[in-house]
Amino acid sequence: MSFKINLGNWSSIFPVPTKVAEEKLKISSASQLRVLLYVLAHNNINLTNKQIGQALSMHEEDVKDDLTYWVNEGILSFDNNEYSPSDKKIEKSKSETLALQNENNSENINSVNITNNKNNEISQKPAKTVMPRAQKPSHALIAQLVSRDKTLVDLLNEIQMSLGKTLSNTDTATIVYLYDTCGMSAPVIMMLVQYCITINKPNLRTIERIGVQWADEGVETVLDAENKITEARQSSLDFSRVSSVFGIHNAGTPSAKQLSYANKWISQWKFSDEMLREAYERCLDAKGEMKFSYIDGILKRWYNEGIKNISEIENNPKQSKTISQNKSQPKASRLEQKPSYNIDELENMNFFDEN
Repeated sequence: MSFKINLGNWSSIFPVPTKVAEEKLKISSASQLRVLLYVLAHNNINLTNKQIGQALSMHEEDVKDDLTYWVNEGILSFDNNEYSPSDKKIEKSKSETLALQNENNSENINSVNITNNKNNEISQKPAKTVMPRAQKPSHALIAQLVSRDKTLVDLLNEIQMSLGKTLSNTDTATIVYLYDTCGMSAPVIMMLVQYCITINKPNLRTIERIGVQWADEGVETVLDAENKITEARQSSLDFSRVSSVFGIHNAGTPSAKQLSYANKWISQWKFSDEMLREAYERCLDAKGEMKFSYIDGILKRWYNEGIKNISEIENNPKQSKTISQNKSQPKASRLEQKPSYNIDELENMNFFDEN
């Protein structure tokens, strides 16, 4: 018996990798599958993330994330701004494995609803999952958590309202990462978001960076978060004062090391503007440029010797440099003058790094 297949409307078809149907349908999100099918159907056509997003009513950042997902899964490869079939074999990520285990055995999900053995009540603080720190949760795991944790849903909605935008898949993964993987409570995360808004950095990259730092430093309660925010604001004020004394204008965002130096010099060591300026000018004399680490070396020596003002420098035999002479000379001539303190000794101190 012979037969034929009349494809009809299927006469215009496109291939879908078997691996997608056999392995990925169960763990991939709807948006990921939609994006893959769309690009496969429009092969050999130049497309942009924006065009795909408009066609599928999706955010273009989500389109980019979904395409990256298929690259990571070994379905597509990306090179020279072109996607193509990939032969790369990728093992299931730990997050996917965990999601599959949770789907087969719902009792295994213990990262959201934790029972307190003492009073049999639901704990308000999420427990850490077994995922490694460097890996964010997969879309499958996020869907699992969102379906079971109203606190997480409320947190995501509140963050969207505060930022004034719809969170992309990557944005959502970042928040879930802080909440579930890092174990940060919803109130602490919300305080973090509000703080980033006040410093004009309302982006998820900054929120994630500071959030991971807080988690590493053991910030668990609202009081802990308030203390960290107070410290950060004080460091910013200290750096503004140092910048004014040193004549730094339009220097951009200070590094964490520079903020640490400024906070130490002003809030901890309590140096006056006059002493800061003196250390700054001595740095120019010795190095011909401003180096925070070198200035820190000078101030550290003064702090260890109990020197708090200019007169104590003049009266200290170890500090034989004449302040009045230094002030009276033009900067160009001072750069040629050899300082009386030991430059080599300062440079060999272990705190001379700008990292």
